[in-house]
Amino acid sequence: MDDLAVCPCAPVALQLLQMGYFPSAPLGPTLAVSLQLLSLVRQVFMHMPPNISAWCESLEAYLASMGYKVDTKVCA
Repeated sequence: MDDLAVCPCAPVALQLLQMGYFPSAPLGPTLAVSLQLLSLVRQVFMHMPPNISAWCESLEAYLASMGYKVDTKVCA
């Protein structure tokens, strides 16, 4: 990933978009998601039956494979 420049003339959110990431906030984003991943997710949701549990478990497994851990779970 490229380095972000600290400059008021180029907001961080705009720099992230130019690098192919969608920022979590317009000012001071703390998370960015790949635009390619968002495209994949859009396609998946367009073609799958609604099954939130399967989606959540798949996303958790995907994140775990990248070294991330989801710490919270909400059970109904």
